[in-house]
Amino acid sequence: ASCDRGDIGGVSTAIGPVDGLPTIFVYDGHPGGAGFAARGFRTMSRWWGATASAIEACECPSGCPSCVQSPKCGNGNDPLDKDG
Repeated sequence: ASCDRGDIGGVSTAIGPVDGLPTIFVYDGHPGGAGFAARGFRTMSRWWGATASAIEACECPSGCPSCVQSPKCGNGNDPLDKDG
């Protein structure tokens, strides 16, 4: 089965509500969910590894749409950069 970008969503913040640390929330985009977030949680370490590899492999100096930026970022990709 295929999915579209409305099936899963995410929000990130530099200061999380629980511990004040950078936080990423991933959620299913439909009421009742489709299981994407739960499956993502189970494979989170692979997500982190793939993300780190993509950032490290990118030849840009400080961050670009190929490694850390998103055209859908509500904060205009600020404060996103490669140094994190």
